Amino acid sequence: MAIYSNKVFQAVLVFLSISFASVGQQKAETTPTDYAGYWQIPGKPSFIKVGGYVKLDMIHDFNPIGSPYYFDVSTIPTNGSKGETTTMHAKETRLYIDSRTSTDIGEMKVYVEGDFYGTSGALRMRHAYVEINKRWLAGQYWSNFMDETIIPKTLDFEKPAAYAFARNAMIRRRFFFSEDSYLTLSFEEPKLLGQAPTAPGKFESPLPDFTMQYRLSKKWGHLQVSGFVADARYRFDSSGVKDIPLYGVNVSGKWNVYKKDYLIYQVLAGAGTARYRGGQSVALNMKGDIVPLNDLALTLGFHHQWSPKLTSLLVYNHGIVDNTMGQPLSSVKTANYLAGNLIWKMVENGFVGIEYLRGERIDYDDDQGVANRIQLSVKYQFN
Repeated sequence: MAIYSNKVFQAVLVFLSISFASVGQQKAETTPTDYAGYWQIPGKPSFIKVGGYVKLDMIHDFNPIGSPYYFDVSTIPTNGSKGETTTMHAKETRLYIDSRTSTDIGEMKVYVEGDFYGTSGALRMRHAYVEINKRWLAGQYWSNFMDETIIPKTLDFEKPAAYAFARNAMIRRRFFFSEDSYLTLSFEEPKLLGQAPTAPGKFESPLPDFTMQYRLSKKWGHLQVSGFVADARYRFDSSGVKDIPLYGVNVSGKWNVYKKDYLIYQVLAGAGTARYRGGQSVALNMKGDIVPLNDLALTLGFHHQWSPKLTSLLVYNHGIVDNTMGQPLSSVKTANYLAGNLIWKMVENGFVGIEYLRGERIDYDDDQGVANRIQLSVKYQFN
């Protein structure tokens, strides 16, 4: 049986439809009057800005790893192999277009952003969305299940191994309770990876993921609680289907300390939460039946400002999977990620930084692999 019935699904659709119908009644409460840095399109009430940054990464791996351009702990080999590699690239270089238009219902924002992590360095879409008055959003953006405001500021592009980190196509609705709190509901693109049974068939995603997020922001920082429900399905070629309910909770936040330092934290748990970090959501049990994979992940980081031009970040992440009896012995059971950096802001929009990364992968059969990396990065932002 699916995680949410058709009646519940239809009720949520009706709720969002009513909200959409009332969008024309909302007045512009947060439309900015200052478009500094934007160019006005001649004869139009629209303003546009083009920006981005250039970033060079120089990487030295002291151990083998299957992801030379970013630090993906799941690609660390556990066969005892050895080797060192040096890599240089500028794939993270980024471009964006940001358009703002004042309308009767508030500010209309259109945003498109890409980097060069596509095939053979091709331009790849990261974000592409339309947002109305900060309430409605349609397009591809950070998942509503994650907390994009505490993404660790590592030089590494990948971010912690078991950190909720996903960009999905979506339609999203935000409800403001006050200046410092809101609730956000979203239907999102389902991304299903899993271990298939021996019986021929195919995986399906019959419904979008439904996510909910509540956020409270104060002078001390913020607290966010997010959740999702989804339905994974396997359709057998012979006959019949198998529905697997998926769900998860994400508690995250930021705690300001001293004047410009802060702590970040995240606790992630549930059945199939790995779909929000590119992992498998379902696997086989001892009987060969499809079941959800239960995950638990913890992230803790501290950002310190030594001076107006010198900052550091230290972040640790631990993730563990409750492996099923039918999974391959080479399946990841535990992932540990540690990163520490020192960044010098040489000019207003540019910096030079150095970072140490250490990753540990432990498989279901307790085979273990460790990787150590030093990364030097140079970045200049233009906008």
